Amino acid sequence: MLPADFAGRIIEKAKSLFDVAGAVALPDGDYLLVLGLESTSERNLDDFGHAGGGFQMYGFRKYARPRLNSLLNFIHACGFTAVPVGRYGYPLGGETNLKKLAVTAGLGARGKSTIILHPEFGPRLRLMAVRTNAPLQPFVSETDTPERENEICRTCSTCIDVCPTGVLEPYRMIDPVRCLSNITPKTEDGRSILCDECLRQCPA
Repeated sequence: MLPADFAGRIIEKAKSLFDVAGAVALPDGDYLLVLGLESTSERNLDDFGHAGGGFQMYGFRKYARPRLNSLLNFIHACGFTAVPVGRYGYPLGGETNLKKLAVTAGLGARGKSTIILHPEFGPRLRLMAVRTNAPLQPFVSETDTPERENEICRTCSTCIDVCPTGVLEPYRMIDPVRCLSNITPKTEDGRSILCDECLRQCPA
C-alpha cells in the first residue's frame, strides 16, 4: 500500500470520528492531526471543574476521549506512532497554539473574539491535536493559510461589545487573566461556570 493510501485512510477515519480534521506538517518531519468536535447542549465539551484535587475535563473525557482512542488505535494499526498533544489532545499549558494550527489546517478562521469560526459550526468547535509520523503530506496545504480578517466579522463587533470585562479587541485578547472563562467560579460539586458571552452571542 502506498503512503498516500495510508494518509487517506487516516484522514477518512479522523473525519468519521470528529466533525472536522486537517493536517499540519512539523519541522522535524512529523505531522499534527488537528481535530474539531462541536460542543452542544447534548455534548457539552465545556464541562470543566476542579474536583478531586486537580483540573477536570469532564466533557472531553466523556465525549472526546473515546473518539480519540479510536483514532489512536487506528493509526497504530496502520503501523505509525500517534500521541495526543496534552490531555485528550488539548495542551493545557498553552505550549501548542491550537487556534493557529486550526487556521493553518484550513479548519476555519479566527474571529474577533480570537475563537476559530467555522462555516457550519460557528464558534462551537473545540480543538484537539494528535502528533504522528504517518505520511500525511498529501493532505497538507502547500502554503500555510494566513491569519487574516474574517469576512464574517467585518461589520460585527458583538463579541467585543458584550464582553463584561472589556478584555477583547479585534482578533486579540488584551489581558487573558481577566477573562471570566479563565477565572470561573465553581459550583458545589467543583464544576466551573464559564462566561462565554462572546460565544453565546456570536451571530456566526
